[in-house]
Amino acid sequence: MKRTFVPDEVDLRLLRELNVNARRSDREIARALGLSPSTVGRRVAALEAAGLIRGYLPILDDEALGWDLRATIGIRISKGKLLEVEERLSRDPRVYALYDVTGEFDALLIGRFRGRRDLDQFIKHALQDPNVERTNTQVVLNTVKEEPRVALPPARR
Repeated sequence: MKRTFVPDEVDLRLLRELNVNARRSDREIARALGLSPSTVGRRVAALEAAGLIRGYLPILDDEALGWDLRATIGIRISKGKLLEVEERLSRDPRVYALYDVTGEFDALLIGRFRGRRDLDQFIKHALQDPNVERTNTQVVLNTVKEEPRVALPPARR
């Protein structure tokens, strides 16, 4: 069973600073928070060990890298085959996210594609799986909001 780590207010302030720019040094973050650099280093290490910080990634411009079409795909999967199908689908680099969901479909896939033909090929390949009963695809026309950072509770006053 995963142990729950409850961040205190200092941890939350630190996470907010990391959410702004995680590339800053401990010294820069410490200055912004009024802490010592060693305190920042210890707390970041504790947050990493607890699994609250799982890694550090640059936020890339997917469209500039050729992934200019996004789609959501609802997938109906044969009874008892959900995990097996999801495992296969999740290995595809075009799959951005894959969720178990309630409702008409069993899974919701969010994918990035290199255009209409790439999406078409992906869907046809998915439908060849004997345990994929049906899909429903929606092409994203415009991205209104897409926030990769996790929202944190507001700072206490």
